Amino acid sequence: MKIVLFCGKGESNDIVYSFLKSKYDLVGVIMDGPSDKKKFIKRRIKKLGWFKVISQLLFMKGIIPLLKFESRKRTEELSKRYDFEVEPVVDSNNIFISTTINDPKVIDHVKKINPDLIIVNGTRIIKKTIIDGVGVPMINMHVGVTPKYRGVHGGYWALANNDAENCGVTAHLIDPGIDTGGVISQRTIEITKKDNYCTYPLLQVIEGLKCYEDAIEQVNNNNIKIVKNNLESKLYYHPTIFDYFYYRLFKGVK
Repeated sequence: MKIVLFCGKGESNDIVYSFLKSKYDLVGVIMDGPSDKKKFIKRRIKKLGWFKVISQLLFMKGIIPLLKFESRKRTEELSKRYDFEVEPVVDSNNIFISTTINDPKVIDHVKKINPDLIIVNGTRIIKKTIIDGVGVPMINMHVGVTPKYRGVHGGYWALANNDAENCGVTAHLIDPGIDTGGVISQRTIEITKKDNYCTYPLLQVIEGLKCYEDAIEQVNNNNIKIVKNNLESKLYYHPTIFDYFYYRLFKGVK
């Protein structure tokens, strides 16, 4: 079965790329171009307000670097769990870099490769025209249990909500919504005292690769089974600096 990867830049994309390359017939990579950060922040301010967005930026720029430093040994420990060598996705010989994953040229490129399946990781929201145009199943890894923890950092928010049983990861079909596609596979993660906001996603990716395996097997057998978990649906954003200190001090969520 021929697989194409749609991805962005970053550690999780390198992991997924290396995983697919080592275990499957990865015939192409299409990389999403960088988003316009100014436009993104303006849209977020319009939706959430100035105060919340500035508080989110304070957390992202001021606290996350400290958390990465705090968890460096744990991150190194987790990196040894992969049974394949992690390589940068940009080193791929068959990579097509698009200004945006929603460029119509993406459809033309996919049609030339003629894959059986598209794996998605770390791209912006994919438009319906692209989903319909490629003509094959598209499966995404979401670091959260959907639909209850849509958006970003689903593992962190599950812990903040005292909901460890739904602290996990999902492989789901792509549709035009935000993490709203049919669930194919879900797994939970186990948190230790050594973990924090920066290592939760790594634990989710480790389990998420198993979700990908489940999904790929179902596609290969032409037997995709959608899981109905009857969970409520909610969209989450980045925590603010105030959210983070509250949940760390009063709930021990790092």
